[in-house]
Amino acid sequence: MGCFYVEMDYMKWAVTVIGLLPPLLIILYKLWLGRRISNRANNVDNASRTLDSIASASGSADSDTLLPLPFGEYEVFLNFRGPDTRYQITDILFRFLVNLKIRTFKDDDELRKGEGIWPNLVEAIEQSKIYVTIFSENYAYSKWCLKELAVIVERQERNQGCIILPIFYMVDPRDVRHQSGPYLRAFRQHENFFDEETIRIWKAALNKVGALKGWHVKSNDEQGAIADLVTGLVWSHLSKNNVLETDKLIGMDDHIEVVKERLALDSSCMTIVGIHGIGGIGKTTIAKAVYNKVSPQFDRCSFVEDVREMLQQRDGIIILQKHIISDILRVKNFAESIANNSAGIRIIKDRVSRFKFLIVLDDVDEKFRFDKILGNIKNFVSGSRFIITSRNVKVLSTLTDDCKLYKVLEMNHSHALQLFCNHSFKQDSPPSSYETLSNDIVSVAAGLPLTLKVVGSLLFQEEKVIWEDKLRQLKEIPEEEVVERLKISYDTLNEEAKQIFLDIACFFIGEDKDLPSYMWSDCDFFPISNINILRQRSMIEIASHDSHKMHDQLRDMGREIVRQENIRHPWKRSRIWSKGKALDMLCNRKGSNLVESIRIRHNGAKLGKIQKECFMNLSELRYLEIEASMLIDDFSNYVPSLRWLRWSIGFSECIPKFSVENLVIFEVLGFVRDMSEALRHIKIASKLKVLKLSRCWLDEFPEFPRSGSLEILDLREIIGGTVAMMPFENLKVLHLQDCGVRELTCGTFGMMPNLENLTYLSIGGCPFLKEILGLVGLKSLETLRICDMNALRNVDGFESLYSLKSLTLRCCDALERLPSMGSLSKLLNLYISNCHGLTEIQDLGGLESLQMLDIHDAKSLSGLFGFETLLSLNKLEILKIGGCPRLTSLLFHDLDDGCQSQAAVLDSLQELNVCGTTLMLQSFCRMIQLLMFPSLTELTLGGVKIGNGYTELLLDGLESMEGLVRLHLYDLASIRILPSLSKLGNLERLTVKNAPNLQEIEGLGGLKSLKELHLIRCTSLESVPADELYGLERLESLDIRGCTNLKNRSSLRKLEPTVKIQWPNSGHTVRGV
Repeated sequence: MGCFYVEMDYMKWAVTVIGLLPPLLIILYKLWLGRRISNRANNVDNASRTLDSIASASGSADSDTLLPLPFGEYEVFLNFRGPDTRYQITDILFRFLVNLKIRTFKDDDELRKGEGIWPNLVEAIEQSKIYVTIFSENYAYSKWCLKELAVIVERQERNQGCIILPIFYMVDPRDVRHQSGPYLRAFRQHENFFDEETIRIWKAALNKVGALKGWHVKSNDEQGAIADLVTGLVWSHLSKNNVLETDKLIGMDDHIEVVKERLALDSSCMTIVGIHGIGGIGKTTIAKAVYNKVSPQFDRCSFVEDVREMLQQRDGIIILQKHIISDILRVKNFAESIANNSAGIRIIKDRVSRFKFLIVLDDVDEKFRFDKILGNIKNFVSGSRFIITSRNVKVLSTLTDDCKLYKVLEMNHSHALQLFCNHSFKQDSPPSSYETLSNDIVSVAAGLPLTLKVVGSLLFQEEKVIWEDKLRQLKEIPEEEVVERLKISYDTLNEEAKQIFLDIACFFIGEDKDLPSYMWSDCDFFPISNINILRQRSMIEIASHDSHKMHDQLRDMGREIVRQENIRHPWKRSRIWSKGKALDMLCNRKGSNLVESIRIRHNGAKLGKIQKECFMNLSELRYLEIEASMLIDDFSNYVPSLRWLRWSIGFSECIPKFSVENLVIFEVLGFVRDMSEALRHIKIASKLKVLKLSRCWLDEFPEFPRSGSLEILDLREIIGGTVAMMPFENLKVLHLQDCGVRELTCGTFGMMPNLENLTYLSIGGCPFLKEILGLVGLKSLETLRICDMNALRNVDGFESLYSLKSLTLRCCDALERLPSMGSLSKLLNLYISNCHGLTEIQDLGGLESLQMLDIHDAKSLSGLFGFETLLSLNKLEILKIGGCPRLTSLLFHDLDDGCQSQAAVLDSLQELNVCGTTLMLQSFCRMIQLLMFPSLTELTLGGVKIGNGYTELLLDGLESMEGLVRLHLYDLASIRILPSLSKLGNLERLTVKNAPNLQEIEGLGGLKSLKELHLIRCTSLESVPADELYGLERLESLDIRGCTNLKNRSSLRKLEPTVKIQWPNSGHTVRGV
């Protein structure tokens, strides 16, 4: 790309310089303010010790039971009066929140120049999830503060997923709650300018929020500590990182209890528990299960997997230290440079050790040295806990004299048989004809979970002769040779499946499951059938985020198989994933035709330039992944078998030429100044299936062959000029998100070319795009996502999307109507969120295949469908409606008795969730009475407005839903008696929350399947019938937090040996620093 020349006369230059002065002054001011806030925050440690009472008072909000937080552009909205707190607690809190990457809206009086800003403020409130109101002495004098507060309260009332956290800064909470003192004087002024209704609304909002438990700042010394407490509570509600995925847990309860006992959670001592046992015995599963159980009791938590693998990398100790620091300090990636492990220890001592934390270090080996990584154990605050797992007990026994060891033994026979049968028969016990064989195999497998899982999966749906043959093989292998036992499954694989298994073990664990398949297909590895074989035999899994997952024992086995190909000469192995070995081979030109795949990851180091001669003799190389290195020269005559080039780089002027004869996947991540030239070379790649460019400068998109093979085009975050949508006849996936190209910023996304095979289209992050007109012709499109398009007013062409299965519209505020959806007969999922201008959704009756309808935070939506339309959705399984304040009825017209003559049965509906709307129960109750829901297993009703006399009608209707498994009732203030629901024989979970007038509960003894009973903040409830609960044999937990008037606690305590009870005063408290 050539240089840019800008001509400017003297006057323009002077104006530009003068225009830059105000932003420069603002930057300097913020730097000064940051230093000031930092100095204040240094006093946090001392102040926090005096604030335990505040933390206890504010932490009893039943945080564990809050509804899931809704999606929003902002996460936290700060409501405050600028002149009182701008340079005080507000800025301290704002900085704490922003440092944690929490999207926070902060406004003040100086920005409120007129009514024109008000819609933006309301929008920010609607989008936020948590509201921090900072009451100060002169707060009530600001009409803006009061207007915001009224909207916040209204928003929270219709969506209980939103929470309000009040801070009382140098003001008596009673003055806020009762509008006395300075608040009384402020309202006397307001009465001269505002009508009675406005005054009433403002006072009601102050009364409600002023009555909430919060933080009272009585001196400036407390500001930093309280800001940290609030930040911790905000993080605990927003964070989803504390729950780890685990497989189905069989025989795990005893392990969990033993480890919890060793952790001594009631003790204030710093404790380390070491879990040891052979590979595949279940150490990681136990550690995850314990972590999920006890993590809420700690201020900060970190779970680090594959420590052994991590420490094998260059600067592995520093990588591990940064991982722990990032988790405990709650930053996405700890950006500060750590020169060596001693520097990392100092940071851990100064900034990590002061928290009460839980840290799990999974799979450590002899390279792990506690003192070299974490420092002296005495540095850590009392109450913190470490859980460390290892195959080598000696590693754990040398950590500290106080390390409490737990050896994981083999599963007992009954649990082992259950696990084996889960994989060999997909049930808990074997058929009678296989009972003897199953027991024999379980006995030979020696109670090792991984072996049971792998062998069981191998034998699934196999003939008895195969079972007998595998049993003989297992008997011939010594018990201690675990890898050899696992290798039985590997040896039975065909050659192509072996290649795929080794590729995943060496390179693709945690990677997108689809991309490697393009390479494997071109190599004739037949990935569809062979991946299915690997999954059936439990040798790989597909994680929840559609990536490859493999047990570390199987991963190590695969890598050992590759290492055994040539122990002495790594460059004569098929796969090289060690950076040191790969660079040694390339720089010393040792390559051979045996090498098929290379990965070079820099781990923070710059690798320098790699010349074409380094790739001599690598004629069979099919996969090359390289980071932070400059490829120079012309590679056209090298690596002719290359199928996949993945190159990540910070900056490069251009991409060198290389062999594209067999290229299938081309990925570039980083700023490449002249990407267009490289594409003109790549377009001749006749096999190219995947083209992914991110953050590259793309001046123009060259014309690719119309009949080319390209199937995935990903242009996220590209910068530059015009990207013309070429008529890629075989294109299946197109990503256009956060693009800086002109075509997506000029106002209209015009007619799409003939993309007849496109199945996935995602357009988003284009703030100026007003119209999408070019959907006509996308007859194969199955998934359409349009997100973060606040200027979008018109979308056209739905009627031609005959194959569409999933439609997502999110954060399209200006969109008032949708095109006709009557022809979308294959649509399965419709998800609409934060489209505040949308008034109605028509033609739903034509969605004959619809299974999931989820609409929330559509504040202008006033109606959904008629009665006949609802009945026509006969495949609907999930219906969720929330945050729609104008939706007073699920139907356009009232139900009448004439509807009874129709076949009023919704056979398929399994989950119904109506929350956070102004929906009148009159219509809802009539719908429940006149319709039948034979398949409904979960009903959630919350935040709706109850009409007089309809409570009993609602509860009578519930009894007809005999298949209910989970029933959640929120914010039904008029309920005084919960009548017997004994007909709900399948009910396993019952939640009644925020029912302040509930006084009596009947018929609990009839709920024989009940496992969980949650009665939360039922402040008028004086008794829970303990005698009825004694007869519920399946009851596991009772949650009565917030039921402050209970009189029969002593009788309920008799349940505790078998039932976990959360008492009214046992709300989790987030402690600060």
